[in-house]
Amino acid sequence: MDLSCDICGNSPIRAQILIEGAKMLACSRCMKGGKVIHYFRDSDDSNEPLRAMPAKPLPKNAATDEEIIENWGTVIRKARQKAGLTIEELASRIMERGNYMHAIESGRIMPTLETAKKIQKELKIILIEKPGSGPSNVTSVKNFKEPTLEDMLEQE
Repeated sequence: MDLSCDICGNSPIRAQILIEGAKMLACSRCMKGGKVIHYFRDSDDSNEPLRAMPAKPLPKNAATDEEIIENWGTVIRKARQKAGLTIEELASRIMERGNYMHAIESGRIMPTLETAKKIQKELKIILIEKPGSGPSNVTSVKNFKEPTLEDMLEQE
């Protein structure tokens, strides 16, 4: 079975990437457009599937038990309005798409930890807490569902 790039249709597949919450297979040209999750290399045996290699190992001290506060949308909206920014201006400053930020702010999509950290830094607010460090109104990242392309398109 010969796989092709989910973006342009070319072969061979070189990586699995993350683009706005969607995991996609990509050729060497298209993999530059997203965050690489796994690199693939061709198998020695043509009957064997591609073998995945992790893009980067997680640092041993990486905090994987971080949690995003439950009312993230309200907190972001109030801080953004207080800063006098539109959603599009905030999205541009943190290098995210406007409709993704609309979905986050409306509470339909939980931001990824990476996005939440960028929002925290830009708006000088707290969105991420460690378990037991703050109020009990937090949603575990373990229960987090990555946003899909469908989630993004619903805003348009």
